[in-house]
Amino acid sequence: MIEELFKKVRLSSSGRKLLTSQQKVFIVENWESSGLSCPEYCRRHGLITSQVYNWRSNAKSGAIMSIKNQGDLHTKAELELLRKENEELKKALGESTLDIKILKKKLEMDQQRNKKLNRYPGSSE
Repeated sequence: MIEELFKKVRLSSSGRKLLTSQQKVFIVENWESSGLSCPEYCRRHGLITSQVYNWRSNAKSGAIMSIKNQGDLHTKAELELLRKENEELKKALGESTLDIKILKKKLEMDQQRNKKLNRYPGSSE
C-alpha cells in the first residue's frame, strides 16, 4: 500500500517526495497499525524517523483542528496559500462592489437626465 502511495507522489526539483497532509496522515496510521517500531517502519519504506514522528504530532494536533475545519487537514504552507487566496478574493469582491455602486449611480443619473429631457421635449443638451 505504501509503495503504491509513493508511486503517485510528486517529487521536487531536488528529488524530495512532496506529500500532502492526507498522505502523511495515511502513512502515520499505517505505521501505527503495523505494530512495527518507527525506526523499523521507516527503514522498510525509506522514510526519516523524525519526519514520521513530526507527522504524527501534527496529525494529532490537526485532528483537533480538523473538527473545527470540518474534517480537512492542512499544512502551514497550505493554510498560508489559502489565506493569500482569501485576501485576493476579498480585494476582488471589494472592487466588484465598487464597480456595482458606480454603475448604479450612473444609471440613476441617466434616469434623472432622461426625466428632465422628457419634461422639456424641445430642449437639447
